Amino acid sequence: MAKRRTLTEKILLLIGASVKEGLALSMYPYLGLGKYFKKYRGSLSKAVYDLLDHGYLVEVEIEGERYLRMTSKGRLKILKKKIFKKWDGLWRIIAFDIEEKRKKTRDVFRIKLSEIGCKPIQKSVWITPNDISYELEEIIDILNLHNNVDYFISKAITNPDKLLEKFKLSNFKE
Repeated sequence: MAKRRTLTEKILLLIGASVKEGLALSMYPYLGLGKYFKKYRGSLSKAVYDLLDHGYLVEVEIEGERYLRMTSKGRLKILKKKIFKKWDGLWRIIAFDIEEKRKKTRDVFRIKLSEIGCKPIQKSVWITPNDISYELEEIIDILNLHNNVDYFISKAITNPDKLLEKFKLSNFKE
């Protein structure tokens, strides 16, 4: 089972993703995050202000509106978790069948898979060595693909050398 992210990590990831897309998150209501973290209402404000206080976020003003932006220190906090995490030797395989009438959703799903570090084996079969369980669950929820996506975790695969090279894990020894 995938390890759940802390509220702090979720906020930083959301703000980081928004900045990548050229967006900024409004400071109101609930610092613009309330709709994403409904169950955290009480602790959300405290978590955001702690992130501001520790220098992971900064408040900026654009055209008279207040927004949150992630600082380089905040980006580093998220990157360190990804970079220094040791590969567990397991492959995550995503297979999907999304009908033609939902072509735009299918295209968005492929883009999101790529963004979370997956690579295609075939058009509708993707693979990654990273634990993406949580991210994939969120994408499936947002795009309403519960009946269209299957997720497998495997230790044994065919052609492992090709995939180890593709993900730059060629020095991995079991």
